[in-house]
This record gives sequence, C-alpha cells and structure tokens, in this order.
Amino acid sequence: MSDEGMEQRLLDAVRDGEVLDLTGGRRVDPAEMPSWGSSRTVSAALIRDLVRGRRDVEVDPHGLRLRGARITGRLDLANIAGERRVELVDCFLPDGLDLRDGRLPGLVLDRSRFGHSAQDPPVDAERFTTSAMTMKGVVVNARTPAGAVRLRGAHLGVLECDGARLENTSGPALQADRLHVDHGVFLRAGFRATGAVQLVDAHVGLLDCGGAWLENPAGPALYADGLKVDRAVFLRAGFRATGTEPAVIRLNGASIEGSLWLDTSEVTRSDQASGALIDIAETTYGDLPEQIGLSRWLELLRARTPGYAAQPYQQLAAVHRAAGHDAEVRDILMAQRRDQIRRGGLRWHDRMWARFTGLALGFGYQPWRALLLLLTVLAGSVMPALVLGGQGGLAHTARERTGDAMRCRGTDRGGAGSRAATGQDGSAGAVRPHRYRHRAGPHRRGLGPAAGGVGVGHPVHRGFHRRCPEDLTPTSRKRGRNPCARWIPDPRTPPSGP
Repeated sequence: MSDEGMEQRLLDAVRDGEVLDLTGGRRVDPAEMPSWGSSRTVSAALIRDLVRGRRDVEVDPHGLRLRGARITGRLDLANIAGERRVELVDCFLPDGLDLRDGRLPGLVLDRSRFGHSAQDPPVDAERFTTSAMTMKGVVVNARTPAGAVRLRGAHLGVLECDGARLENTSGPALQADRLHVDHGVFLRAGFRATGAVQLVDAHVGLLDCGGAWLENPAGPALYADGLKVDRAVFLRAGFRATGTEPAVIRLNGASIEGSLWLDTSEVTRSDQASGALIDIAETTYGDLPEQIGLSRWLELLRARTPGYAAQPYQQLAAVHRAAGHDAEVRDILMAQRRDQIRRGGLRWHDRMWARFTGLALGFGYQPWRALLLLLTVLAGSVMPALVLGGQGGLAHTARERTGDAMRCRGTDRGGAGSRAATGQDGSAGAVRPHRYRHRAGPHRRGLGPAAGGVGVGHPVHRGFHRRCPEDLTPTSRKRGRNPCARWIPDPRTPPSGP
C-alpha cells in the first residue's frame, strides 16, 4: 500500500473515531514486528501533525487510535499540548518515542515494542503530563545510561505497566526520579525489568509490584530513596528481586502513610553473597508491616541491612506500640540493643556494660531478671548452710571454738600466776618490789598468783591501774562512764616520796 493510501485510511479513522487495525484482528507476536513491511508502515510525521491538529480533519473525541503499525522515524511529541487521546497498541517504534514536556489527555502504548538508535531513551517522557499512561505488555530494549523508559519529573494520574518487559544493559530500566502519580504505579502481573527501577524522591499514591521480577547486576534492583507514598507499598505475591551492593531493595528515607507489604522470600543477591537485602534506614510507615512476621523482620534488620541503625527498630516498635502489642515492643527494643552491641561500634567497656545489663535486666525491659538473679544468689548462699546444719557441722564447729577459748583462758591464768610466783628474773618465790600493778580483767580481782593477777612486775602507769567493769558501782554504770577510762592507785604498795 502506498504512503498516500495509508495516510488517507488513518485520516478517515481519526475523523470517524475508529481504530485503524492493520493486523486483521489477529494476535501479534512482538518477535515478528521487525519483519513488518510497507503495508503496515505509518510515518511518525503524520501522527505528529494529527496530534498537533495541523491536518484538515476534525478529530473525533476518541482521538487517534492505531493498532499493528510500524512507525518509521522517531515519534516526536515533545512540547505538544494535544487535545485528544493517543492510542498506539501492538505497534513497533524502532526509533522510539519522545514525549518531553508534552501534555495529552491520555496515552495508551499497550503491547507495543520500542527501540532506539541514539543515546536517547526509547521512551522519553521527562516532565510529561497526562491523566493516564498505560504500558501494559510493552517491550523496550535499550543500551543507554539515560534509561529504557524515562519518566523523570513527569506528572501522571496513573501509570500501568502490568506485564511489561524493560531491558537496559547500560543503565536503569525505569528512570522515574521525582515522578508524581496521583493514584498509583502498577508494575504487576509478570512485569520484568533488567536494570534498576528508580523512583528516587518520587511521590505516588500507591506502589504495587505484586508478581514483578526486578533484576540489576550492577546495583539495587529497586532504588527508591526518599519515595513518598500516600497509601501503601506492595512488594508481595511472587515479587522477586535480584541485585548487588549496597542493598537489593533501597527505601532509605521513604515515607509510607499506610502499610509496607514486603515478602523477601525471593529477594536475593546476584553475587550470591550474604550481604544486605534491604535498606530502610529513616523509612517510616503508618501501619503494621504485612506479609512478614516479626521474627523475620528482626532477622532482616539484624543480618540483611547494610549496617546498624536505630531508626528502623524504633519505627517498628512505634507501630506495634500503637497497635497495643507491648510484648512485641519489648522484643524489638531488646533486639535493637543486641544489634547495637554487635554492629554499633561501641567501645569495649560500653559493650561489656551493655552485655551485663542485658543479662541482668534484659536491657531494662525485663526487670524481673534482677529478682531472679537475687533469688538465685540467696538460694546459693542458704542451701549450703541448711545442708551443713542438718548434718551437725555447725554445732561441731561451735563446740570446737568454745573449747579453744576455755583452753586459752586457762593458759592465761596459769601463765600469769607462774610469772607472779617466780618473778620476772625467774627466781622462785621472789616478788620484785614495785608499787604498781595492772588489773586486766574480771577474773583477776585478787592479789598474787592465786587470784590470777599479772604480778607486780608489770607497771602500766605510776601508782595507777585501769579500773575494771566490776570495780564500778551501779551509780557509775548509769552515768555511762567508760570502765577503762580511769586509773586507781595500787593499794598494796605505799607511795614513795619524801
């Protein structure tokens, strides 16, 4: 078919609001698209003129609808504010699509295939604005660091990429930094990306990656630092991700108003290392995490994050506290302290003290451990005493001590009497004259050896000896005088002097 004939058919379909179907109603195999000939060829310049309204035809409100066409040349819709929808279904665009700074009421690219011949992305929709953009089942192949599909700074009502296959061997598969989507981003039902899905600082109503397979051999599979989500994030229902350093899934600093549904059973590292799987430092979420138990969450935070951070534990504890799960809150905070000891970079003495408090008090969250430790110490102290007392060990010891004391007391008396009888020079019966003596105890009241005194040869002070308790009268006892504080003269020896 000549170019004029194809152009007229398209103009008639746009005027009548019908779909120009060049497949004859048959199913399209994307692998056969490169072999399509002139009978399916439509000029990219013709479509651009129709979107701009430069052709002498009144476009139906249904807009431009084309199926099964090979579009020659790069379709340039940049900086165009169109008034009608554009639908390119099952089409082949070997040179790609440019939508930069454009505006359309709606854009449908379902099951189409895109390529590129330069460093520009096959689908470049940077700062593009539309109420709905659907790319269900599209196939995009790229070799550019700019991304296979670039939606950086775009503003969309909804983005649907269910079943799409985006492959980029030199950069991200989906580059959507600062993307704003009012309702939701849907990457479900077999969506596959080779290259990172990048949503840094994006703001979306909902992110659903159920059943998606993300793979990036050169970095994170999902890179969404600073992502803001008005409702929930779904990484479940067969979600698979494979990536490398620093983590396979990066949600650092993300803010999620609802729940974070995360299933990491099929999240792996492409280098087969046991490194980080997720990075959720400074990530906040409003409801309890779903699709994963508390024990699995704590295991992820402890062993599958890039490093220790307190905020993920505190955030998890906050949502459990809001739900009234006090026991879970204690478990989370204790797990945080253990991770801090292991990876928190504490000094050795701080680490030792933390381990002690963990053993004795459960880091302060289980004070009953201190009572249990006290009872253990008391039991360890009392039980030996009870066992020894039951066998007579304590009584036997008391008797031995009493006997030793009596023997010492008798020896004291005998020694003192012997010294008094023999004198200090060893002569029998000689008493060295001295005017003073010392009374040392209640059993030494009398004078001489028989009374158990120490003899006259042991002066303490001139003319005085200590007053013993038995020398005090009841009156002096009541006055509280010290029985050993006063000295009395020795009555045996008269004082010397002139």
